[in-house]
Amino acid sequence: MPRTACILMAWILAVAMASAADVVEKISLPTSTEIQRADLYYWKEIRRPQAVLILCPGYNGNGEGLIRQKIWQEFAKTHRLGLVGLSFASKGDPHTGGYYYASQGSGELLLTGIRKIYGRELPLVLYGFSGGAHFTSRFEEWKPEQVVTWCAYSAGWWNEPLSSQNCPPGIVICGDEDARFGASLIYFKQGRAIGKPWLWISVSKTGHSPLPTVENFIRSYFHVILEEKNAAGLWVDIDKKAKADSKDVKKVPSVTAWLPDKALLDNWKEIHEP
Repeated sequence: MPRTACILMAWILAVAMASAADVVEKISLPTSTEIQRADLYYWKEIRRPQAVLILCPGYNGNGEGLIRQKIWQEFAKTHRLGLVGLSFASKGDPHTGGYYYASQGSGELLLTGIRKIYGRELPLVLYGFSGGAHFTSRFEEWKPEQVVTWCAYSAGWWNEPLSSQNCPPGIVICGDEDARFGASLIYFKQGRAIGKPWLWISVSKTGHSPLPTVENFIRSYFHVILEEKNAAGLWVDIDKKAKADSKDVKKVPSVTAWLPDKALLDNWKEIHEP
């Protein structure tokens, strides 16, 4: 075969392999009087995942773009995670119903979709921004036994946290120039008041938009939970940005937060500004 033909064949094969690795498909689930769209997009690269990472965009958004990001695909591949993008849309006022409220139907839709995609129940890792944070926080409260870890980044209102023996570690985040800051901080403090192992991140001089540096930290946090089973966690003071006094963890829990690994302390201090 001529050299040019060999080069052409190699190029076609490389393109085909790259395209196959980037295949994203969609499944559509039944809608309802509250939910007008219930689609899930999933990346087909990971066939037998150990868990599924759910990326949840803002209000009525489409998660397809999120799961096409190479940084999330590489993370999923490294940790053998299924990768799913939420694409749900509510009818009417989201304050009164719709997919934000996982216990009212949207959570079960997600679990049904996971079973259809992967053929079985799987643990979940959830990351949601804005509208996605609404869904993420409420799903975690509804099915904590299904969740390995989670992050809710900037929601406008929150349900009061529920006391539970099963409390998966998670992160609550908000920019300090975001109108949602007060509600987000209160939610974190309510969770810590009942002993939940949560981390708080206040992002300095930032409005309602997720920062790449913060998302890098989220991936590092998820990595520890997923892979570093023997990591040495520690309690931190969210105001002093330092290791917390052990007495405060019990007496004043709302000023303390949990890091799953002391190796994350410096990174957390870089992005968190009280």
